[in-house]
Amino acid sequence: MGKEEEQPPMFWRFRSSNGFIVFSVSFAIFVDVLLYGCIVPVFPFTLEKRSGVPEDQVQRWLAVLLAVYGLGFSLGSPAFGWLADHYRNRYWPLMSGLILLLSGTLMLWASHAVELLLLARFIQGLATACIWSVGLALVIDTVGSSNAGESLGLLAASMSIGFVGAPSLSGFLYDRLGYDSVFLCMVVMVLIDIVLRILLIEKKDALKWVIKETDANDPRQPLLRPPTPPNEHFDLQPHAHPIIILMQSPRLVTAVWVSFVEAIIMTSYETVLPLHTKETFGYTSTLAGLCFAVVVFGDFFSTYAGRLSDRIGARPCVVAGCIAGSVAIFGCGFSDKNTAGDQALLWVMLLLVGLAHCLVFVPTYTEMSLVVEQIERERPGVFGPYGAFAQSYGLGNLAYAAGTTVGPLWSGFMKHDVGWFWLTFTLAIFSLATVIPASLFLGEPKPKPKPIAEGEESNGRV
Repeated sequence: MGKEEEQPPMFWRFRSSNGFIVFSVSFAIFVDVLLYGCIVPVFPFTLEKRSGVPEDQVQRWLAVLLAVYGLGFSLGSPAFGWLADHYRNRYWPLMSGLILLLSGTLMLWASHAVELLLLARFIQGLATACIWSVGLALVIDTVGSSNAGESLGLLAASMSIGFVGAPSLSGFLYDRLGYDSVFLCMVVMVLIDIVLRILLIEKKDALKWVIKETDANDPRQPLLRPPTPPNEHFDLQPHAHPIIILMQSPRLVTAVWVSFVEAIIMTSYETVLPLHTKETFGYTSTLAGLCFAVVVFGDFFSTYAGRLSDRIGARPCVVAGCIAGSVAIFGCGFSDKNTAGDQALLWVMLLLVGLAHCLVFVPTYTEMSLVVEQIERERPGVFGPYGAFAQSYGLGNLAYAAGTTVGPLWSGFMKHDVGWFWLTFTLAIFSLATVIPASLFLGEPKPKPKPIAEGEESNGRV
């Protein structure tokens, strides 16, 4: 008796549709960012109560907790980026990231010792590297590079919602229902995330059922890609080294540097803003969370920043954003007294910081994909058959992860040793100094003028 034909699973068309796949990856990124930000307004209060950290050491340990997360993100990004480029099935890599995320969250919930909290944050950083690297590759697999812009915009929106929601949600839950309620909510979100991943069917897996239901004479049939051989999992062919080629581009190096600086600025605010507002204005964790939410509110305008960048190019957007950001960051340093005027000044400056970040961040990540297209035009086939979009974004993620390691350490120790004003002053200098490489290297390079032949030159003079 011959082998029975495999029956397609229920609702396979919906489960393999572009919308469901992009939504699932967006939700995974949303949950990951939500978990990252949940400790921002909570741990300044719980490190002392649960872990026995002296009050004068809370800022230092909060900085270290955030930095350890960035360290896990940094170390995991290259490994999972390589996996995303070579492993043809995304199911197990992405599921591994979600399991790591769940494990780290449960450990963070149950632990009292600072050492275990550090390990939990490191595991969450590894999970973030996996979810971002493999999730981005899955989205590109699904929609194709020509349609990736809109989908990546949705991913950015989900990240923004997570950044806005995390401090506010965790601060509210902690104030009203206590510590356990924060992590119970986080665990439920991760479990929903895992269910969505189980339901998801990748395009390459659904292709055999599409072919089966497509008539052989259908003119669309030749457009269908042949299925991947079932035993072929990795591509280990010796192609050019994309990372080396990409890093030879000053345009990409500048975009990576801008990503690093922006990560330092944003994670610095995450580290010191809750404690600064608590010490200066007497804010609760809820108000501290809402204060940080103002910073990331600007990310909701990322679509408009992307359109502006498409119209006028990344260079003027990034230059204007860095200058505006440096002014706003410097302005934050003057809100150091418990007066209504200082509080209003801080909130207005934080809003401007967020808007400036949006104007810098979106065009910068757009540049990372445009660099790949530019190099491919100049040297066709240099990256092999699979291109280098994921690895280009991987470099940006690695730089951002490095910034999330440096930012908390820099801001935490600066705030503790020299104070709020000098911390904001140094961050403003970081932002302003970025204007120089951005103005020199970002944007599509101007085509070199072709040499005029002698005959053409003489004809032009007639």
